[in-house]
Amino acid sequence: MDKKFFCDIMLGKLSKYLRQLGIDTAYSRSIAYPQLIKIALKQNRTILTRKTGFLKINDSISCCFINSNNPYVQIQEVIKHFKIAPDDLKPFSLCLLCNAVLQKIDRNLAEGKIPDYIFNTVDTYSQCPGCLRIYWPGTHYKKMLGYSKSIFNPLRQYNE
Repeated sequence: MDKKFFCDIMLGKLSKYLRQLGIDTAYSRSIAYPQLIKIALKQNRTILTRKTGFLKINDSISCCFINSNNPYVQIQEVIKHFKIAPDDLKPFSLCLLCNAVLQKIDRNLAEGKIPDYIFNTVDTYSQCPGCLRIYWPGTHYKKMLGYSKSIFNPLRQYNE
């Protein structure tokens, strides 16, 4: 998928969930709006925002207002608005913290950097080349994978 986003300060959880789905999503809690606009333009990103006034400030940038306060509904808004299909997703391919593409690593490289129990029970690991965080398919993996498929089910509703 070639669509890239930049979530403003009000959409931190949404940025994490979009990254979980493998959607390139930048986010910073400390960036000012003029800098956010500059980066979004330079990196060809669409800004996702909950700030209604932002839409009036700058019409030279691609921007989408997110209506819901609920992060799960927000994801569905993004998917519907940008016509994202299940095949566009690459779940668990991006770092949840810094948005870098994860790289598979040898199990032995994870030793001593993760809990012993995990090292002794899991064989597959990925690492972020930016922040060096290590990821593995833990107990939450199947639940998160099921959720990533369920967001395309129009019958699934979340309470605001």
